[in-house]
Amino acid sequence: MSTTEFDKYKVDHLFLLIGENPLPNYVAAKLLLKEGGKPYLVFSEYTEKSAERLKEILDLSDKEMVPLNNNQSNAYEITKRIREKIKDIKKYFPDKNSFGLNYTGGTKAMAAHTYQALLSHDDKDLTIQLNPAPVFSYLDSHSLKILIDQTNNPIPLDIPKEPLELSLEKLFELHGLSLSKPPKTEVTLPELVETIIKNDLAWREWCKKQLSVEGRQREELKREQKELEIQEGEEIASNQNNIVTEIYFNLKEWKNATDLRNLSLPIHELPEEITSVLEKYAFIDDNGNLSIQKLEQIQQQIEYEIPKPKKSKDYPEEICKWLEGIWLEDYVLQQLNKIQKECSLDEVGMSFDFPEKLNIIQFEFDVACLRGYQLFAISCTTSNDSGLCKSKLFEAYHRARQMGGDEARVALVCYYDKPTKIKQRFMSQIDDPKVSVFGSGDIADLSEKLKAWIQEVDD
Repeated sequence: MSTTEFDKYKVDHLFLLIGENPLPNYVAAKLLLKEGGKPYLVFSEYTEKSAERLKEILDLSDKEMVPLNNNQSNAYEITKRIREKIKDIKKYFPDKNSFGLNYTGGTKAMAAHTYQALLSHDDKDLTIQLNPAPVFSYLDSHSLKILIDQTNNPIPLDIPKEPLELSLEKLFELHGLSLSKPPKTEVTLPELVETIIKNDLAWREWCKKQLSVEGRQREELKREQKELEIQEGEEIASNQNNIVTEIYFNLKEWKNATDLRNLSLPIHELPEEITSVLEKYAFIDDNGNLSIQKLEQIQQQIEYEIPKPKKSKDYPEEICKWLEGIWLEDYVLQQLNKIQKECSLDEVGMSFDFPEKLNIIQFEFDVACLRGYQLFAISCTTSNDSGLCKSKLFEAYHRARQMGGDEARVALVCYYDKPTKIKQRFMSQIDDPKVSVFGSGDIADLSEKLKAWIQEVDD
């Protein structure tokens, strides 16, 4: 193994304080252990699940677990259990005598008393005195560096990517979420996506008037009748013809698969640039309309198709969802792929699918990428409703921080024309200036806007 700046600080035995997010502990275990070294997970009853997941991913045994039960604030119990573990380690590994503590996770009491248990001598039991002195470290979420404690200022170390062996899939596993298939990395129908972006207003209007109205179930809200204004010279057969009934309704969930397959949607109001692409993909039926059934059939032959759901009967609904708005997620994925090398992104993906029986809430960010161990999460919506956009941003922020910790960065891509207002409202409740909102004016050159956002987190 080649010498790195981490080598002089690596230890044989590394104590890790487990908090709700196991990601910092995973990073420390990968970077601060000598070859053949062991991490020891110090956890309370509140963080036992996180510890168990980390135990499985790092392939540890019960011997590497240090349970505190409900004593996470008890100085005597914390000190006692840490020293007991040190004594066991020294007994079974007499030739491996370097120890360390990464105190990024856990409670403040756990950090203070574990620190003292390793640092202070025990006059009653000289066998647990440590020589050489233990190495204390902390993962700083602001600088994205590991800080090694010294007498004066700590030594900051850049975190290399290669030893981490981290992926989006493994990040989910750290939180107990197993994906049913790898994240989607290729753009669906890229030519259609690009054409929709160029004509997004016309496409979104068509979706409202045609796709949503014909494809969704309706709930009638009210009926209104009014007199039809008659132009001079027009003849009316009867008085009844002067009455027009207007029905107001609410659009609900999508219709069943059979009804959706039977949809034949007129496209004459769409720009020719879009209709020509639809014809090129052979999505048009004999009536010159967009056919959901033909689109479903042709998808089987296309390299980058709309992802199939777990149940094939739900595929027409997935197609309608994609046409209505998921194409924006594919566009964001496309733009991230363009800047992946330039921004040193290790992985870019979307469409996070979980086993059907897994009881989890719906993911609230749509596209994600990793740079080292840092998560960038992006929520997408074709809506221009400020309230909905703000809600999407809050949901994505909560989920991303839960998954990626304080280091995670969050953005929203939407069609609201005043994105700074959404960010200002967000920051009135959460002070995180590195959150970004991209609106309708940012869509055309989104790759450059995303690049600036990703790179600014280094400042």
